[in-house]
Amino acid sequence: MTEGIKNDGSSFQLPEKKQTVSNNSMDKDMFMKILIAQLSNQDPTAPMEDKEFIAQMAQFSSLEQMQSIGKGMETMILNQHAGALMTYSNLIGKDVSYTPPANAEGETSSTEETATVLSVKRDGVDVIAELSNGKRVSVYDLTQIKSKEEK
Repeated sequence: MTEGIKNDGSSFQLPEKKQTVSNNSMDKDMFMKILIAQLSNQDPTAPMEDKEFIAQMAQFSSLEQMQSIGKGMETMILNQHAGALMTYSNLIGKDVSYTPPANAEGETSSTEETATVLSVKRDGVDVIAELSNGKRVSVYDLTQIKSKEEK
């Protein structure tokens, strides 16, 4: 259903939409099959009470509504990921400053590094800027953004 969003350099792409199958929950088809079997196999001398039937139909309706809400949430999340990429795509071609992360010994550098953003891509919930110096930095770790004219 969802195609990846790509730019000319193919530097970012939305994830493929995956179907999640829950093995311990009933879907609406199974619910309807159980309800039909229950109605067809009931004792004609003691049929199901109206209250029970109405309660089961209400459960079925609730199940359909929850599934619809779940699909809507999935769509909203995919749109947010695409929106974040589009928002941060304006960094491409700009000079950014950042403080490098701590090294293996845990020492941090107090000097900021500057590089040009070549592309942005999503990594889980984070958006990563790929820089001209070969490093990848979270957009949330950027300390300054300059356009090429501001140098």
